[in-house]
Amino acid sequence: MADEPAKPADSKPAASADVPVSQALKQVRPAVPERIVIHPWPKIVLAWPLALTSIVFYFLGGGWWKDPGPLIDPSALGWWWMFVFFFNLLVQTFDFGRGNVIATFATTAVVLLGLYVYELQSQTAVYGAIYKFFREANLALHPNFYLCIFAIFAVLFIFAFLATRFDYWVLEPNRLMHKHGLLGDERQYATLQMSVEKEIPDLLEWVIFGGGRLIFKPGPGADAHKTLIVDNVFRVNSVERRVREYLGSIKVDEDRSK
Repeated sequence: MADEPAKPADSKPAASADVPVSQALKQVRPAVPERIVIHPWPKIVLAWPLALTSIVFYFLGGGWWKDPGPLIDPSALGWWWMFVFFFNLLVQTFDFGRGNVIATFATTAVVLLGLYVYELQSQTAVYGAIYKFFREANLALHPNFYLCIFAIFAVLFIFAFLATRFDYWVLEPNRLMHKHGLLGDERQYATLQMSVEKEIPDLLEWVIFGGGRLIFKPGPGADAHKTLIVDNVFRVNSVERRVREYLGSIKVDEDRSK
């Protein structure tokens, strides 16, 4: 009996072993970091514009030349440094929310316009007198003054960085930890149904540092009545987005485990 012709091999690959749906979804879903570390920064970091201005003015003021010779009028540098100094103090003294910023700009505009109208009506050179005062006032500062100011801020910034190593928050899949103190004291809060909110109480702080506030609200349980506040978070918008994605992935895993 003649051999029957061999049947063509099936072009379809062999069926793979069944994979649980939860495992397949985990493979498709982007990898989630094991934890997120959040550092609240001291307010001194908001003075970085003044520190940067000081070191730049040190060079512009001729501090690096063997033969002293400033590149720019020292009096002009002094007035500009005072302006940055005033701005930094203003940022750290008041909270400029949206309403305060609008009110500040509106008040400044009204005052300037009022002085201009008064100058026209009384024929008094108000702005001329102000310009003369700034032009004739000698506010020339020695370049070493700028260098000393920069050195002071550099030391304070180092201390601020070290402080964030001993006071920070760690978000993990099942807990939010607050670590603080030289001995590593720790408090833990459950992330079950935890929510997070973002606040930007000061627009100027957000402009120069990206700073803002994160507010964690634990879900049902012993800590349900507590509100956990993390102040002055660097690049708060980015951190808040990462935290929301992280808590969202935790919630999905909790729902699947039920």
